[in-house]
Formats: sequence, C-alpha cells, structure tokens
Amino acid sequence: MSNLKLVGKRLKNLRLYQEAQQIGFDYILNPDTGELHLVGLDNFWGSHNLADADISSFIGLNDIGTIPVEVFRDGKILPVYDLDTGEIIGEYALNKCSYCFKK
Repeated sequence: MSNLKLVGKRLKNLRLYQEAQQIGFDYILNPDTGELHLVGLDNFWGSHNLADADISSFIGLNDIGTIPVEVFRDGKILPVYDLDTGEIIGEYALNKCSYCFKK
C-alpha cells in the first residue's frame, strides 16, 4: 500500500472514530476479531491498530444501565440490544482490547 493510500485510510478511520464519539457510543466492536475497543480514548494511534483497521465495518455499542462492560471478565456472554428498538439482536462473548482496557 502506498504511503498516500495509507495516510488516506488512517484519516478516514480517524474521522469514523470521531463520529462514533460524537454519536455517543461507549465502544466499537471489530466484527472480524470480536475485539471490543473503548471510544473516547485520547490515544487513537496506539498499539490496538485502530488506525489501520477497517473501522467502517465496526459496530457501535453502548453500556446498558449503570454497569459498564469493563467490570466483566473476558468471555462473559453479554446481550446486545438494538438501540432503536430495544430488542435483543444477539449475544457477545466479551473480548476486551488489552490496549484499551489496561489491567
């Protein structure tokens, strides 16, 4: 990939990430790896490779109620709800990005 294409991809990902922040998503989920990333971190460019991922395919998620996802351990099965209808659309086995969710 040429340097210009790489820079263009990273700028597009940064824009998409900022849009997720503006919408109010708490997390974005990589559907390919199942890895959950925090939204709103100051360091977009970290070792979790968001700058080079295909963020346009990521799914925006929110905490439900007052319990943040961070309190659960990896592997915990969590329900995923449609934000418009409130209907359960599936389950997700928690897989937190180790960069976003530093221990």
